Amino acid sequence: MSYISTNSTNSSDEDHSNNNNNNNNNNNYGSDSLENNFNNSVSLEKSSPPNSPDITKRRSEYYSASMVQQNKQQPANGPQNKPVAQMSIVGKAMGATKTSIKQHFSKQEATQLSPELIINNIKTKALKLLYEETIRLSKKTNKKIERYNKYTEQLKASLTAVGQFYPAEHMTRMSTDNIADIHQELVSLRQKLHTAISNRFVMPAEVFLQQSVIPARDSKDRYRRARIDYDSATNKVRIIQQSNTIDPKQLFSAASQQAILRVRYQTRMFDAHSKLFEAVSRHGFEYLVQSINLLAAEHDYYSAACAKLEEQDKFVQEMRNYAEASRQHYQATKEAEEQRKLEEAMYREDNKYNEMVEIFSWDDLAVVNAICLSSGSDQEAILEDLVRILDAHKQTIPIIKLGITKEVTSTNSAATLFRGNSTATKLMTAFTRMTGRPYLISTLKPIIEKLIKDPTGYELDPEKTSDTTGNCERLTSICQEFLIAIYNSIENCPIPFRAMANHLQNEVVKQFPESKHTSVGGFIFLRFFCPCILSPDANGVTDSSSLTMECRRALILVSKTLQNVANGIQFGTKESYMKEMNPFLERNFDRCKEFLDNIATLPPVIEYTPLSSKSEVKNKELPSIHRLIVKNLEKIFKTLQQYNQQTVTFQLVSSLGRLGDFKEV
Repeated sequence: MSYISTNSTNSSDEDHSNNNNNNNNNNNYGSDSLENNFNNSVSLEKSSPPNSPDITKRRSEYYSASMVQQNKQQPANGPQNKPVAQMSIVGKAMGATKTSIKQHFSKQEATQLSPELIINNIKTKALKLLYEETIRLSKKTNKKIERYNKYTEQLKASLTAVGQFYPAEHMTRMSTDNIADIHQELVSLRQKLHTAISNRFVMPAEVFLQQSVIPARDSKDRYRRARIDYDSATNKVRIIQQSNTIDPKQLFSAASQQAILRVRYQTRMFDAHSKLFEAVSRHGFEYLVQSINLLAAEHDYYSAACAKLEEQDKFVQEMRNYAEASRQHYQATKEAEEQRKLEEAMYREDNKYNEMVEIFSWDDLAVVNAICLSSGSDQEAILEDLVRILDAHKQTIPIIKLGITKEVTSTNSAATLFRGNSTATKLMTAFTRMTGRPYLISTLKPIIEKLIKDPTGYELDPEKTSDTTGNCERLTSICQEFLIAIYNSIENCPIPFRAMANHLQNEVVKQFPESKHTSVGGFIFLRFFCPCILSPDANGVTDSSSLTMECRRALILVSKTLQNVANGIQFGTKESYMKEMNPFLERNFDRCKEFLDNIATLPPVIEYTPLSSKSEVKNKELPSIHRLIVKNLEKIFKTLQQYNQQTVTFQLVSSLGRLGDFKEV
């Protein structure tokens, strides 16, 4: 950008040339001497006042020369009035030529009459050029500022995007935020500079051009046109005055027009003087030149800055790509972290009762016993909830096996095994009933329903019936059907049953080898089949309304017979009326032992489906037990203290503290 010097404002709006081009009329009536006389007359007229002696003398000489020249060229027999006509044409040509010359020199005459006007006009034109340059440079500078701010915004956005992937206290985040803030402040300052340039340079320059410079130039142009019109009117008056025959009317009209144009010319001259002077006096040229130089410097600076930022555009783009890649990586990491936290929360929620379940499954079952004792009449339902909880966590069979081991090692006779009412025994009974109910129904229901339809003819006690003829055969037949159904159902026997039978047989053989079969038979029949036969309504086989007294008596006789088969003993004197069934018992002892050995043998696959899943007990049984513990906490603590279970008490209190008070959902 080239700067403007204060000495470079010498420009001219007016043409000051003094070269006057003469209009030569090359017609048949002119000659070189005529043209010279005409030019001399015009020159003399410009320097002499009208009607002076010199002008009159020169005009007479010119007319005489014209007449002589015309007489020489005319034929002898031509009309006598022809020279007069020719002189009239020459006069008109002279007037027109003089008028043209006057108009040609009117600009020079105006300058000679008002040199201050032309100087102010030149200055005004210079002002116009300077203000237009000011506006142009201001707008270009503002565009560069806008472009610079655009690049700065992109850089700031990239820095902000990079900084967002770090914690607020991280040094990189703090640095990028500070740099972005600085860029934002610089953008604000440049916006203020943009506004200041518009308000300080563009708007005043446009206003001054529209309200002062352009109107002054227009008034000067109107003045020039008025002066030309006035000079033309003056020449017209002179021509009329210099003609041979003066028409007063024509002279008056021309003089009137001259006066009107003179008033307009003087008015416009005054208006041009005042407006040009006002335009020139309002501003200094040196100030405008300095302003233009300042704007040019600003423009050059922001042009160089924009060029530098354009060179850094690749770096900014790389930064934005890095920020985008970092954002995606951060988003993926954040999602993975959220997923991990969600999984941890779900794991904690799913396993929040694990510690309590672990306390339930301690070897001595102290907490389970305390809960059962504090539950009162709801003991059976609470025990079933505990069985489901332990079974869902695969703790039931290990606990029952541990209870079996303790029961076997703590007893002195195999005949008294599981005759007590310990917590392990209760747990085993509830577990076998819950897991074996479908198996019992599918195995025993058809025969029980058959017996219910015809319950008569099974009584063997003569004190209860007067006729026992054929009853033994009927009882033997129905008992055999029960045994056959049980023998054939071994494939449907639940895996937990067979696992407990296997463990029981192995433990009993270690302590009481002779009770290998009777221990398993006592467990399977005493704790499982016989209770279902005695009370089919309580085990879901049938409803109580269909069980008459005869039905129940027949089921009791069947249960006694099957239990003796499992125990391997015959009826004696205690129930002498049942001795008739001893032959039946003897025929089934070996077959029953074989069945007991088979049921105590584990299959290749010992997996089984728990009674309930962890999620089911977490939503139902565990909250129920939790609520019960909180409700009966004082009773449970007293029971634990009676058995000197300080460690268990402490663990239970800690677990309840981590779980918090039970809240109803």
